[in-house]
Amino acid sequence: MSIPGGGEWLIILLVLLLLFGAQRLPKLARSLGEAGKELKKGMKEGAQEQPIDGPCPFCGVQIPPGAKFCPGCAKSADDILAEKERKTA
Repeated sequence: MSIPGGGEWLIILLVLLLLFGAQRLPKLARSLGEAGKELKKGMKEGAQEQPIDGPCPFCGVQIPPGAKFCPGCAKSADDILAEKERKTA
């Protein structure tokens, strides 16, 4: 299977034009672009670590700043944040 050539792209664009109409195609392209930007923004934000504030919800031991595990019960920072989020929801 090969990549579509110039004539095939033209046929694909004409079919899209018939399906969605001339007025909806720019809106569709704009929404796809915004979705791509949101995805990139979310990937950057998701990679940042969230600080753990306060005591551990499992054992009550105070967690030092920047710790990846609770010194009392050895739960991971992800588990602690998930439990705090669950309790607040």
